[in-house]
Amino acid sequence: MIAVLSDFDGTITKEDVAELLLQEFTGDAWREIERLHERIGTRETLRREFALVRATKEEVLTAAERLARLDPTFPPFLSFCRRQKIHVEIVSEGFDAYLLHLLDRWGLDIPFRTNAASFDGDRITLTHPYGDPTCTLCGTCKMGRVLELRARGYRVAYVGNGISDICPALEADLVFAKDDLAALCRKHERGFVPFRDFGDVQRGLADWR
Repeated sequence: MIAVLSDFDGTITKEDVAELLLQEFTGDAWREIERLHERIGTRETLRREFALVRATKEEVLTAAERLARLDPTFPPFLSFCRRQKIHVEIVSEGFDAYLLHLLDRWGLDIPFRTNAASFDGDRITLTHPYGDPTCTLCGTCKMGRVLELRARGYRVAYVGNGISDICPALEADLVFAKDDLAALCRKHERGFVPFRDFGDVQRGLADWR
């Protein structure tokens, strides 16, 4: 059995949707916090960044729909995986409101694990239903999901582009990486398959099978 776990922002989408939203609603204010990412971890970085946002849920979803761009090779890739009985899931450090909204708008039905956003007027609070209680670095424990699927007998391929993707990449059976994740894989001497889009991932999976 094969499972594919994929990051969402900057992997399934062309750009990081969370960062586009932060830029939309805070200007450059979020960037000062982002520079602390390696020191304070993803969870605390997101908490501080989205505490700056003043926008209602409707405003956030409207902006996400306007700004987000889907990788056009992803829907054909998903169809390929379904034909081949390959399980696909999203693991994301974004949050559920915009992710669910975008998947619905794009007609994509995929299970996902991500942070949860609650809206109180124009304020956003993030919680972490898929976090590891023993580790506060990430909001969503992507590595934990890799290990769960492997324990159930799956060979797991991981697809990602960012800093938060290095933990699952170190545990996956096959890694497709670009951008920051590719650099971290090289740093940690972790083998990976470089990719530009999900056409490359599909070809790599076909060879792996």
